[in-house]
Amino acid sequence: FGCTDGWVYCLQADSGQLAWKYRVAPLDRRIMAFEQLESLWPVHGSVLIKQDAVWAVAGRSNFLDGGLRLVRLNLADGAKLSETIMDETNPETGNNMQEKLQILQMPVGLPDILTADDQFVYMKSQKFDFQGNRLEIGPISGDFVAQGSAQRGEGVHLFAPMGFLDDSWFHRSYWVYGRNFAGGHGGYYQAGRFAPSGDIMVNGGGYVFGYGRKPEYFRWTTTMERQLYAAVPEPPEIPGDFARKAAPAGGKAATNIGQFAQFAKTPALDPTSRPLTVEAWITSTNPNGVVVARGGPAEGFALTLENGKPAFLIRAQSQLASVVGAKRIVGGWHHLVGVLDGSLGMQLYVDGELAAEGRATSMLTKDPAQGLEIGNDAGSAVGDYQLPNQFVGIIDEVRLYFAAVDAATVKARFTDGSEMHPEPVLVVSFDDGTARDMSLHRNNGTLSGGRPAKGKFGEAIQFSGRAGAGGGGKKQAATAQNKAAPDNSKNSLIEPKWNVDVPIYVRAMALSGFNLFIAGPPDLIDEEATFQQLAQKDAAVQQQLDSQAAALEGSQGGKLVTVNSETGEIQQVLELPALPAWDGLAAARGRLFLSTLDGQVMCFGQPRTP
Repeated sequence: FGCTDGWVYCLQADSGQLAWKYRVAPLDRRIMAFEQLESLWPVHGSVLIKQDAVWAVAGRSNFLDGGLRLVRLNLADGAKLSETIMDETNPETGNNMQEKLQILQMPVGLPDILTADDQFVYMKSQKFDFQGNRLEIGPISGDFVAQGSAQRGEGVHLFAPMGFLDDSWFHRSYWVYGRNFAGGHGGYYQAGRFAPSGDIMVNGGGYVFGYGRKPEYFRWTTTMERQLYAAVPEPPEIPGDFARKAAPAGGKAATNIGQFAQFAKTPALDPTSRPLTVEAWITSTNPNGVVVARGGPAEGFALTLENGKPAFLIRAQSQLASVVGAKRIVGGWHHLVGVLDGSLGMQLYVDGELAAEGRATSMLTKDPAQGLEIGNDAGSAVGDYQLPNQFVGIIDEVRLYFAAVDAATVKARFTDGSEMHPEPVLVVSFDDGTARDMSLHRNNGTLSGGRPAKGKFGEAIQFSGRAGAGGGGKKQAATAQNKAAPDNSKNSLIEPKWNVDVPIYVRAMALSGFNLFIAGPPDLIDEEATFQQLAQKDAAVQQQLDSQAAALEGSQGGKLVTVNSETGEIQQVLELPALPAWDGLAAARGRLFLSTLDGQVMCFGQPRTP
């Protein structure tokens, strides 16, 4: 076993006497971490034994303190067989590992519990041959979909991008039975569309079992509902038209697939306390839709169409202010400009003329959590419209400035194309058929749907309507009765053998024969309904949230649930006095063992006769 002092220890099983020890850390140097004294290069407690060799990794990151050290030790006496140093150097070229980075994707840089099959050893998605050499150092691509969809082939295995021991339930991470994972605002949900995945998983009996988000939540989302399921472990083949389909937004069924250009949240696009001007050329064939949106129900701004009329929206501290033009502008090319000035004045210009004005309640007080979209609102809504509120028509020449321009400047822009400000933070012309940002900030985006079309100036992007793609009306509260059922063929390729809702948040899972055991705190709320109550400022929802938060901390203990692994049927539920430790279930010799957060180890099974 490994230890945070940087050593690997081997004990005699019958006596507990030390057989041998080996320091994997390059030096005996200590720091304080997690309120205890540790080596600069700690070793995970679970080491791997493969082909009479002990495998262990020491260190905290490729980029800290000289990197990570992967060693192979002789099982019999602890002698070193090989050592592989993983640091900031690309072993293929000798150059800095930065050359491997592709946009938001990078190679594996943090250690984890090692796993193995008959071909390779794995640390997260990084694989090694049996001599300890790194193979196929990622990433595959800087493109979200290309990286997240590269799951089939040699080296499919179960891995956790954030680490097997991470119990934080970060919504952008989950376990995957595949080969790769994509990071970033448009990447984190991609792997689950193409490979079995879950917050926690087990593999056995010809199937993989997982507890994780339902298929409709493999998207950029605030809310999330989960399920327990069984599926074949092999990542499925990808139909030719599937990979580029956008995941649905707004918690709707997968028929609500939208088309949009999406731009990540970056410091250059932070509108906090700044005046702003946003412009676009549009020609619309539908009276409702989002032209440009950045943010959500707390902070943000948007240009939209409402019943054929242009609107400019500012959301600050959850308070919405909007100005709406008097004339419908469906059909034909129109130039829209929304301005928020430093005195909270809001102006909306249409074709060079002032169409509406009003006042915001405040400047934006923080950087919105959501990125920027063109063509619909793929995150959460800035305005009181139903997501994704798909724009249908052509959009061209989108620009964003963190400055307030005056009427004369807007008029000149419309009349002869004069620049409105020398320092735009986003310039998207679509002239090359991509969502490339031509400003100095290079906030390049990604296109999900849409096609090149003749624009007002050069090329543009045409967004088409889809069934259920959204519209103008007010948001409706979700209930258990009206929540849309998942459509795996549209949003995820994984076809489960069975899938069921379970009454707990699963923190531990074990498979034994035809029994799948799961344990965790009770799941008390419907996140879709709760989120709508929050958006509507329903005071009653706070009690529900407080109860769920307390349950997650152990106020109601836990539950141990037995599920038939062939059918998904719940067979038994036992109350537990305390929460299970993360991944704290094990089955052996007809017994089930459970570790709990209060320090107990519990054993379940039939009494044995003397």
